[in-house]
Amino acid sequence: MSAPNFRDFTRLTILSSFLFTVVLLTSCQKRLTVDLLSAADRPVLNVWMNENTPVKARFTLSGGLADGQSFKDPENVETKLYENDVFKESLKSQTIDGKKYFISTIGVLKDKKYKVTAAAPGFDLVEGSDIIPDISTIEINNQAVIESNSDQYQLKFNFLLKNTSKKKQYYRFRILYEDRNSGKTIKKMPFYIRPVNTSDIFGSVNSSKKAWFVEKAQPAGETIFYAFSTDDHPASKNNYIEVTVLTETSYKYLKSISKADNSEEDPFAEKVIIHSNIQNGLGIVGGLSSKEFPVPNP
Repeated sequence: MSAPNFRDFTRLTILSSFLFTVVLLTSCQKRLTVDLLSAADRPVLNVWMNENTPVKARFTLSGGLADGQSFKDPENVETKLYENDVFKESLKSQTIDGKKYFISTIGVLKDKKYKVTAAAPGFDLVEGSDIIPDISTIEINNQAVIESNSDQYQLKFNFLLKNTSKKKQYYRFRILYEDRNSGKTIKKMPFYIRPVNTSDIFGSVNSSKKAWFVEKAQPAGETIFYAFSTDDHPASKNNYIEVTVLTETSYKYLKSISKADNSEEDPFAEKVIIHSNIQNGLGIVGGLSSKEFPVPNP
């Protein structure tokens, strides 16, 4: 089954789940406009699986949305979770912020494959699977933050990342700072960042983003220097480099989403195919693992 592509005839919207509980993941959601004549009322399964956290699945039907509308939720849905092809449990329905999710009672574990299935009357069984990557296969060294009075940036974060695994790996980067809410609670917030002196990072065209991805997988055993700049300089001195290891499936999906986002307003852009690993539907079941590395004060 081919994945959806952009700019055919009918404008439709497809939900692309949460990044990194963006932590990919957070339960941040993003809407993309997809042109696909035959995509109306097709099942859409979106699942981001983060190491040691419960599975949180969203199962809807694709279709056009007017302002204020929500995606249609099929009735009588049954979702199941499998670990290394062995049934673990049926996911429980839960409404969060007015949207229906299906959530596991167990957390997913590194180096294991998980499959999520969704069954609804009138539709073929929808399913997707991926593994949970091992975050301990990376090392961060020489991390530093440099202050500047330049008009071009306020802070620059540098670090070395070594891939200690025996295979290539895909990464996502965010830079976090501690934000105090009225002095009572501390919340880690992402900077808007730009990569410095490199073409090996992708994100949104000609603008800063809160998350950037490697353009190519980093080879096994290789150490690479990365640098990102910020336009703001918060009062907090506690900063962190967040690295997320992505499976190839998750990487391809996120990269295609980014390219589609960049070309959406360009009438001359080539068609973008959204990567999907969902059988009998659209969307993604993707694995990832994240870790925060403290940055010494300047």
